[in-house]
Amino acid sequence: MNEILSILLSERPLFITSEGYRQMVMTVLPYMKPSDAAELPKVKSFFFDPPLYKDETTKALSALKKLLASADTTKAIEITNDFENQELPSDTIAYHRIKGFITGDSRWCFSSKQLEQDLLAAERNPQICAHLLHINSSGGEAWYMDRLSETLRSLTKPILTLCEGCMASAAYYIGCHGRKVYAVTNGDFIGSIGTMVTFHDFEPYYASLGIKLIEAKADKSDLKNKMAENLIAGKPKQYISEVLNPINEEFLAEVRSQRKALASMDQDHPVLRGEVYLTARAQEVGLIDGTRTFPEAVAELMSMVTGNREMSYILDHV
Repeated sequence: MNEILSILLSERPLFITSEGYRQMVMTVLPYMKPSDAAELPKVKSFFFDPPLYKDETTKALSALKKLLASADTTKAIEITNDFENQELPSDTIAYHRIKGFITGDSRWCFSSKQLEQDLLAAERNPQICAHLLHINSSGGEAWYMDRLSETLRSLTKPILTLCEGCMASAAYYIGCHGRKVYAVTNGDFIGSIGTMVTFHDFEPYYASLGIKLIEAKADKSDLKNKMAENLIAGKPKQYISEVLNPINEEFLAEVRSQRKALASMDQDHPVLRGEVYLTARAQEVGLIDGTRTFPEAVAELMSMVTGNREMSYILDHV
């Protein structure tokens, strides 16, 4: 308790959210003297609030717009993450940033649910002509991937995927929906198609501190948390068969439906068992279609839009 109080009374900034700060204050409040409370700094000048993911995306896109403006092939192309704006110039490209750990629902990290909402908003906006998925992520949470994939498959506007750094596991689950999938450099990592769970068991550590876990279950609740308890106890069979395997089958079915090279691949191929590859090898096995710079990818996406319109015109006049 004294340690927490000394932290709160410190004049040095804390790398902590406002919620975390309030929890610390509530923890020590019953033990504080009035003089201690008077010394607490004002919250606004004390805690650290992480930036929202959307704000970080806006900042990143600002730099990318300058890059596009410096290239002759892309200087006239508009790109945005303001998907609801009906006053955008015609043929604006929707920019979707998939960076860092993938979560199902978050304001501070990438959110699969938010991406779905953004995709649908961009799809509804007549000023937006295509979707660019810009990915640098080693994966994350599997929850909501099935719903997000349904939405990606339903889109009518062209999608292009550009990996810059890493596109693995859940990130590839998303990225495989691009009509074309590219990496930026020869050193990008692509793949890791597979499903796993990982966490730490702190119970032995708590026990060493004298902290004992007390637990009781109702007579008719004998299976409550049993699967997780077996997993922790080194008996993962049920968890693998009833949780990991079904999720993995959905994952495999999705990537094979989106990538022709993977559809015809033997199910025992390393690509479908979680192997990860550098760019050249990833292209050889069919995970990606090659390499492009960011301006090259944007220019190609715009050419897809033009090609779609030409094909539509031809079909309408046959």
